[in-house]
Amino acid sequence: MGKLLFKPPVLGLKEMQKIWIITLCWAFVQSVFYIYRYYSTMDLVHLYKLTGTFEFWPDFLSNLIISVFGGIIGGAILVSKRYTTNHQKYFEYGAIASGLYFILWYLMLALIGILISGFVIYKLQGKGDSAFDNSIQNLMTNLSTPSFFVTMAVWGLLVSATQFVLQINDKFGQGVLWKFLIGKYRRPREEERIFMFLDLKGATAIAEKMESKMFFEMLKEVYKDITVPIIRSLGEIYQYVGDEVVISWSLDNGIKNNNALRCFYRIEKTIEGKKSKYLEKYGVVPTFKAGLHFGKSTTGEIGVIKRDIVYSGDVLNTTSRIQALCNHYNVRILVSSALLQLMKLGAKYISIPMGEISLRGKEQKIALNTIQVI
Repeated sequence: MGKLLFKPPVLGLKEMQKIWIITLCWAFVQSVFYIYRYYSTMDLVHLYKLTGTFEFWPDFLSNLIISVFGGIIGGAILVSKRYTTNHQKYFEYGAIASGLYFILWYLMLALIGILISGFVIYKLQGKGDSAFDNSIQNLMTNLSTPSFFVTMAVWGLLVSATQFVLQINDKFGQGVLWKFLIGKYRRPREEERIFMFLDLKGATAIAEKMESKMFFEMLKEVYKDITVPIIRSLGEIYQYVGDEVVISWSLDNGIKNNNALRCFYRIEKTIEGKKSKYLEKYGVVPTFKAGLHFGKSTTGEIGVIKRDIVYSGDVLNTTSRIQALCNHYNVRILVSSALLQLMKLGAKYISIPMGEISLRGKEQKIALNTIQVI
């Protein structure tokens, strides 16, 4: 069979939640906009500057239905296409560009929709000979009403605002914006978290073989490609530190379905699937090494001009040192035994003990394991 021209995006729970939030917000804004227009019109009626009766509910419900469908479709496009290779460049242009892009599509689809619907209606009314002329006249009438362009502008601003919020959310990281809004970490709190330090193997040697700009472009592409596997594994990208990524999970999310462990292998599978692309563009296929551990960390907001949510604690230092031992034992992944004991590996994974290891600056030894996938 031939290669599919379009591959449907895989939407996880978090993506579906975003789509429903966008739908609710768009429906709310459209409802408020309609209510404002309705009562503005009724003011003119009460001042005897307009005559006639205007029913509230029929148009309100039709506007609500349209906004809900628009929110579902528009939200799905905005959310699902952000992390796909073919569409991400457009979304990098910014919120204003996305609003203008939407307005162009809105105008084109509205013109075609009004023209076709008018033609069909006149045909059904038995006015076949003049159906096309009448539909053109109907189109010109709609284009002469200010409300057509006002509605188009409002929806364009709504799309721009949505894109802006999504970009801010991406800037802070998955779920961090919401934590800022509700002030969850206004006061530092202690919580158990899982951390993964994911490092690009041989990064120094790779960087020496190519120009710094090309190496940066490769890093940028790698980070883009591993985003979806991290999100699918319910991980939160905490930091990019040069050629290293720090990923974090709440203890429940990381243990659930072995998400913290599966994340590493999903990343490897994703990069392997794009092997030809990396060989063609950069002459190398990125590979990774990772260290995983869990423990108590203090989490809180820090900073004044540039605020951020920061994790601190011995668990981060320990995880970093575990990852650094991957080269020493010539393995791709090392996981603390304490973390593995919380997971149900099943038959798919084989845990290979590496013994108890003394880490610099720590009195208590830590038992480590590497993992093999059957």
